[in-house]
Amino acid sequence: MEFERVGSFALGWGESLVWDEQRHRLYFVDCLRSTVHWLEYGSDELHTTTTPSMPTGLVPTDDGRLLVALEDGMYVLDPDGAHCELLSPYPDELDGRANDACADLDGNLITGRLNLAPAGGSAWWFSPHHGWRLLDPDISNTNGPQAAVLDGVDTLIIGDTAAQYYAYPYSASTGTVGERRVFGDVSSVDGHPDGSTLDSEGGLWCALFDGGHLVRFTTTGLDEAVELPMRNPTDATFGGPALDQLYVVSTDGPEELAGALIEVKGIHRNGDPSRGSVCPGRDPQRHRAAGGHPLILGCTSRFKDEAGTVMLETVRARQKNLGHQVEVPRPGAAAAG
Repeated sequence: MEFERVGSFALGWGESLVWDEQRHRLYFVDCLRSTVHWLEYGSDELHTTTTPSMPTGLVPTDDGRLLVALEDGMYVLDPDGAHCELLSPYPDELDGRANDACADLDGNLITGRLNLAPAGGSAWWFSPHHGWRLLDPDISNTNGPQAAVLDGVDTLIIGDTAAQYYAYPYSASTGTVGERRVFGDVSSVDGHPDGSTLDSEGGLWCALFDGGHLVRFTTTGLDEAVELPMRNPTDATFGGPALDQLYVVSTDGPEELAGALIEVKGIHRNGDPSRGSVCPGRDPQRHRAAGGHPLILGCTSRFKDEAGTVMLETVRARQKNLGHQVEVPRPGAAAAG
């Protein structure tokens, strides 16, 4: 396996990698610097726009804009014009701000609470037509979710940073889930569940924070593990017109490639072609028949003390080194960003 650096830039806290298939752009955020970045396909020139508060979840739309999770709600961002407009405030019951976000096969948004340390949280479904609906009241930190049809069943996958990746039977039309089960057991590898991406064969590629691994799970369990050249990878996605390039981002750190955008060479797999962009007014059944889905679904995770402390200390260290005034919550307190 080989790792190739893309561009010469370094991120303080890279997150939310997503490929925009319509614009042929690779998007990602730097949480510490409150910036959204992108690369045009075939170029390593970094494009940047600043957001009013720390961005986390990021989802492309059909009209070239982005949905982005900010401090007080979900926003629609025009990255080229640097215009940001509130789509919806978070539900009061979330009791904080959202983290990762993506979409289901019908174009509904999934997101949930951000916690950088152990605290209560929940995962939510959102539709512009029907508002917010609670999915799971026991999800602390939403991270790395995916929606897919696995073995013929509509499935929502949610990573729990404290433990495992879980799977739910899922109804996109009603915003409901069935009983969760373990989908990816990380107990045999180092690290905690973070961002993820699906390949065309239904394999879930997962970045394991504080473990330096990228692992692949299928419905039968752990299938592959790749040791990465940095301790704290945060997200992964397939990109390129053929979805044959696998990218990874991470937090800054002592390793040479920490904080860099890298391409993992030698995977020899392609991304899930059903992944798409947001179009809330689209007919979901017609879009399903066309083989795509309008959003990329937001996943959730729950921190235990060890994982929460590692993430909290890492963010504080990056914050101090960068000189940014990002408010980081103390253990047990509500996340402010």
